[in-house]
Amino acid sequence: MTNAAIGHSSTFKRSSDGTSGGTMTALAEVVSINGVNLTRETVDVTHLTSTNRYREFAGGLRDGGTVTIGLNFDPDGTDYTNAIADINSDVNGYYEVVFPDTSEWGFIGLAESVSLDTPMDDKMTVEITYKVSGQPTFTSA
Repeated sequence: MTNAAIGHSSTFKRSSDGTSGGTMTALAEVVSINGVNLTRETVDVTHLTSTNRYREFAGGLRDGGTVTIGLNFDPDGTDYTNAIADINSDVNGYYEVVFPDTSEWGFIGLAESVSLDTPMDDKMTVEITYKVSGQPTFTSA
């Protein structure tokens, strides 16, 4: 038996005051959430007497990556205008990705891009990308 789950009922939340203590409001009509994407640099520490001529590595700096949110565009909603405010701000905000079982990623981030897609014969969508700043926090259910 598997414990795998689908993403339905996951939410992306934005803090009202940019901190983890602010009121968290879920964005409306989110259709996809991509991220948090943890990576680590590797530093080559190979030297002239490395065993059997194999390269050696040490762990470098870590990176929380980006979080990209796709949502249906609502010209009367506040999600798009909030995203524009985020990208025009030089101050990091606080965001959460909450999964159906209530586990979540919380992170401080800076809006990196806001993109509106207006096709002739399909729904309008918005894609917002946030760059994670510092260490994100995962809390299990």
